[in-house]
Amino acid sequence: MRHLSEEELDQAIESAQEADETRLVRRLCYIKNLYQGNTRKQAGRRVGISRSTTRRWALA
Repeated sequence: MRHLSEEELDQAIESAQEADETRLVRRLCYIKNLYQGNTRKQAGRRVGISRSTTRRWALA
């Protein structure tokens, strides 16, 4: 399920980077990777999070 367009997601990532919100940037990048067709495992690996975290984030 997508709640944001890719453009909105890119804008959110940029805003989070400007605000130095590292954790938010990671979560948004994880979501972007999912939007681009990565599995949860692949998306999590790309942003450096554990499998349990990918599961929690996907269910949130």
